[in-house]
Parts: sequence; C-alpha cells; structure tokens
Amino acid sequence: MIKAIERVENTILDAIFPHQCLCGKWGEPLCSQCFGLISKNKTQLCPVCKKLSENGKTCPNCRQRTSLTGVMIFGDHEGLLKDAIWQYKYNFVKGMSEPLVRLLSEKFGVFIKKKQFVITSVPISKNRLNWRGFNQSELLAAGLSTSLSLEYKNLLVKTGKIKPQVGLTRKERIKNLKGKIELGSKINPKELKSKRIIIVDDVYTTGTTLEECAKTLRNNGAREVWGIVLSRD
Repeated sequence: MIKAIERVENTILDAIFPHQCLCGKWGEPLCSQCFGLISKNKTQLCPVCKKLSENGKTCPNCRQRTSLTGVMIFGDHEGLLKDAIWQYKYNFVKGMSEPLVRLLSEKFGVFIKKKQFVITSVPISKNRLNWRGFNQSELLAAGLSTSLSLEYKNLLVKTGKIKPQVGLTRKERIKNLKGKIELGSKINPKELKSKRIIIVDDVYTTGTTLEECAKTLRNNGAREVWGIVLSRD
C-alpha cells in the first residue's frame, strides 16, 4: 500500500516538477554529462561459456546448451548505470527509459537494424505490474523499436504464481519460472515462423528469465532469439 501511494506521489511530482539527475542537476532524469560517463563493455561474451564472442553470439560449442542465439550486454551493474536502473525500476522514474534506450541504441543499433529483428520484452507478473505501474522492459523495448524503426510485439506473458527473482539462487530461479512464460493469447505461432526476435530486459543475473523466454519463442518457430540487456549483475 505504501509503495502504491509513493508511486502515485511520484507520478504527480513528475507532472509538476522537472526531473532531477543522479548528480543533483534539475531538468532531466539523466543529464548529458552523466550519460557520457556511463561505462560500457568493450567486448561481448558467449552467454554460456563466457568466452569472447562477436555481438555476444552463442559459440558453436554451446549451441546445444541454450535456446538463446546470443545475448548483448551494455555494461556491468555498477556505478551510474546501476543507479540509473535503480531509479527507473524502484523509484518509478519512467522518464529514465529514454536515456537508457539511447544507450542500447547507440551501442547495438547498427547490428539490430541489420538483422531486422522483431523486438519484444520480458513479461512481468500482474502483481509486479500493479506494484510498479509499468513494465520497465516493455518501455525499453518499445522505445528501442521506435528509435530503430523496427517492429515491436508484446509476445510473451507470465502465468501462474511467480515469486520475484531478486534474491533467488539460479536453481530457485529456474524452478520459479519453469513452464510459466507463454505466448500471449492473441499471438499466432505462425507469426513467429522463421523470425529473428530480440528480447529486451534491464538486468542479466543468471540468464534464467531470458532463457525461458527464448525457449518459448524457439518452440513456437522463431529462427533466432537474442537477448539485449542494460547490465550484467
């Protein structure tokens, strides 16, 4: 109840007052100076064995161990990037989605555009949606699709009782999500046949959520399924 009240208060304040950057400056949620200071990964890794890999593509030796064609990660979960994501997810600063989308677009946009991905997002539970008021991954995905002039589709839903993944071990995360990510009721599997799809999320911890999403999409005919995230925790 307290969180819901805080969310309403933040929404009203956002409408009346300008945003405050992480550094304290007023005017926008992330000023140009702080934006430029956010560290990005210089290299990308295979999501399974963590060896160097172009654009984070799953290496040949690991292809049978994951449904993900690859995972692109902007940076490490630390410093200004961590603080920006925290403001976005837990202080409900929706305006933070714009600079965060720009980070992804500037780093990975050429590759994403070349592959002509259909862009989708990691789904969240109804309880989490009611608590936060928005799906942070969906806002990032929709923003990225607009930035790159690519199609966005809300393809996936979470079903059943699901605990928040934060604080769970990898084994607990797998059990928590197993069989609980499905195609949306309005999605015809024929729409996915031979498509290249990229799933947008905010933070990559164990990769369990992206893996379950990819498995559902691949089982329904997707040709390639990639993940793209802001940070790796």
